Amino acid sequence: MDKFKTRPNKEVDRGFIKRVIFCFSCVSLSLYIIYISTSGAIFTGKHLSIFILCAIPLSVFYAFAVEKLGSGLGNLLLGWTSGRTNLSEQYSADLSRARLSKGKKQFREALLTVNEILEKHPNFPEATLLKAQIVWEGYDNKELALRNLDETMRLVKNDNPIYRWALNYYHEVKKGRKPEK
Repeated sequence: MDKFKTRPNKEVDRGFIKRVIFCFSCVSLSLYIIYISTSGAIFTGKHLSIFILCAIPLSVFYAFAVEKLGSGLGNLLLGWTSGRTNLSEQYSADLSRARLSKGKKQFREALLTVNEILEKHPNFPEATLLKAQIVWEGYDNKELALRNLDETMRLVKNDNPIYRWALNYYHEVKKGRKPEK
């Protein structure tokens, strides 16, 4: 009997695809409007086709740049200047994204996001707490989870709710218990 080969289910980043399509549509539509409004005086139909084909890789590059360099560059490229976010808000948004990934059991993505946050801001207690949860629930790494919980409790005062959450989770990890979902 033949064994079936299965491919791992790859996650598709629909946001990236939407950004590529949005950028390509804007550029193509703009070029077409210029072509029509000038009756082909600025460039010919052949040039229009070449410009639109060139817009494909540029759209991919633009979407990649927005994704990798963050919302600041996206706002700059799109001309949106109002509503600037400060660093703590940016970290909180990234942390929410990591929590969502953890909730979906996408531990690899959640851990990558938390590690990026901690590279930029190593003393962010919410991130170290979340990292402890991810490495314990997703990777069964008790030692690393306990270290991150210790770090979280070191970063905040005893009366801070984060300290109490970390302490409670610390006791659960020590006992080898995972949260029920």
